[in-house]
Amino acid sequence: MYLKTKNIYLLDSFIGGYLSCQQIHDKNFDDINFQSDFHEWLRVKFNFERGSTWADYIFKISQNEGLNSVDIFFREYYLFKEENL
Repeated sequence: MYLKTKNIYLLDSFIGGYLSCQQIHDKNFDDINFQSDFHEWLRVKFNFERGSTWADYIFKISQNEGLNSVDIFFREYYLFKEENL
C-alpha cells in the first residue's frame, strides 16, 4: 500500500476503494466488518458523539495526543482486532 503522505483521509480513501472493490466483485474475505464495527468501537471507546466518520475520530484523537493520525489508526485498529477476534 502506498500513500503519498501519511494522512488519515488518504488512508480512508484507500480503504474505501478496497472495500468498494470487494463489494463490486462480490468478495467476502470473512474479516471483521470494518466499516461499522471499527467505527462504533472507536466512538464508544473515546466517547464521541455520532455523526462523524472513523477517520474523523482518528484525526481528533491524533490532535489530542499530538501524534500522526495514521500511526493512531494502526494502533487503534490493532487493539480493535485484538478485542474482536
